[in-house]
Amino acid sequence: MGPEEELKQINKAIKQYETVLRATTDADQRERVANELRKLKKYKAKIEAINIIDKGKLVENKSSDEYEDFPFLKGFLSEEDERSISDREVFYMSLYMNFFESEFLPFLSETKLKLDFKYSMERDSFYHRFQDLIRRLKDLMEESIRIEEGTFRVDIEEEMKKRIFKMKRSLSIELDRFMKDVEKFSADLLEDLEGDALKCLNGEDIVEFDPIEGKRYLEGFSVKDSLMKLESFASEVINFLDIPDLKIEG
Repeated sequence: MGPEEELKQINKAIKQYETVLRATTDADQRERVANELRKLKKYKAKIEAINIIDKGKLVENKSSDEYEDFPFLKGFLSEEDERSISDREVFYMSLYMNFFESEFLPFLSETKLKLDFKYSMERDSFYHRFQDLIRRLKDLMEESIRIEEGTFRVDIEEEMKKRIFKMKRSLSIELDRFMKDVEKFSADLLEDLEGDALKCLNGEDIVEFDPIEGKRYLEGFSVKDSLMKLESFASEVINFLDIPDLKIEG
């Protein structure tokens, strides 16, 4: 790997950590992420100091600038996707959810991630909650297709559009809550691994998948690094959804 390619990877990691830093309100998480950012930026400066860098090789496609803060989403998209989008927000949520289901849910299994009793229970709850999110997404997409195909009478079409808007808003809020819990879950385990490692019992294990499971995103990473990627992913989804914290006073 040349220095330019290494810098690209470092820049990508820096953007992911900066996204987490902007999204999180947890003081311990902010401190840990800030420390990782300092290390990455120090390493980046070292590479730039000892190599002659071709700056042209570092330039990203300007057409992707709108996804600068969403590196996972940027990786999902293709030009074909962009041409076929009807409801961009719902489409993007579906991409995030599909990736979580195929790449992170398998990692959260008890065979890959060994936890104490309390965190095992919380981990198990994610499966049920995510299935409810998938059901909501499926219902929303089916209703949207019916509107696009014009299967409703004209006199009730406006009412159905309002219904779809409410379904989309409800899905966004529930997905935001889910990802905030996933982010906190990951952050708690990472903090534990920096200390006594009593909550996560296999932080240094390497994540592996059976041949039947196929090549996976987290293949070859340690459990600790996989938790960091999960935390970064959840933070990106939270940042993308941009749901304000609604606090009821009284």
